[in-house]
This record gives sequence, C-alpha cells and structure tokens, in this order.
Amino acid sequence: MIGMGHSNSVTEQMGIDEKFERLKDALRRDNEKDVHDAMFDFGAMHNNWTQIPDEVIERLLTLLRDEEMYKSPYAGRVLNFFEFESPYLTDRQKWLCISFLNVHGNKFSDVHSRQVVTELRNGQYGDYLKMKRPNPQQWKDYQKMRGE
Repeated sequence: MIGMGHSNSVTEQMGIDEKFERLKDALRRDNEKDVHDAMFDFGAMHNNWTQIPDEVIERLLTLLRDEEMYKSPYAGRVLNFFEFESPYLTDRQKWLCISFLNVHGNKFSDVHSRQVVTELRNGQYGDYLKMKRPNPQQWKDYQKMRGE
C-alpha cells in the first residue's frame, strides 16, 4: 500500500497525469531545469509515498521507449530516477526496469544516458536494481542485465 501524507505543496497535490503533462511539456520546451523539477515531483519522499506507484514506473519506461528519448540529453535525467528512487521500488518495478534495460539500454546515444544505463546495470555505486525475492525469470533477467 502506498502511504500518503499531508502536503501543502502544489506539485505534491498534483495527480500523476498532471505530473506527466508537466514533464512532457518541459521536454517539448527543452527546459533542463523544468525537466529536473518535473522528475523531482515523482519522488517518494516528495510525495510521502512508501513506494513509487506502478503507474509512475510504467509510464516513465514508456516515455523512455520513445525514439526521441534515445537521443535526448534528458533521458539520463529520467534514468537517474531509477537510481535515486531504488529504495522505494518493488521487486516487480525493478524487474520492469531490468527488462527495459535488457531490450532498450543500448539504444541511448547521449553520453549521460549511457553512463546511467551502465550504472544501473553494473551497480558501481550501489546495486540499485537488486531484487529482494526474485522469481527464477526475474533472476535470469537480472543476471543477463549484469552480463553474468
């Protein structure tokens, strides 16, 4: 269950749809600060969530699958979300990210995006996507992502 706390911030009170519209608008306008702020709006701590909602993870991964995002300098900012918010991701959400990286990770051309993909795959600074209780398929996909 997702814990919800009391909030006075306008962006904290925004629904997920509104937050995604804000992110898409910032991407369309090529506004780095607004992309950063929009990504912050999805954070667990910012929203007083005990875990990130599935809808947020699924929609971020869908956004990243857009052909324009493969070359966008902002894809790395979106991918960073999975590092920063990893303590608030469920095993299923981590597996979705792992599966995404296995299929799409090599398609990113921006240097920062490629670096974040490498960090997520190899866990140099933390094993962000390690699941607590993976099933056999999840474990196989995790090992594939890590190149094991």
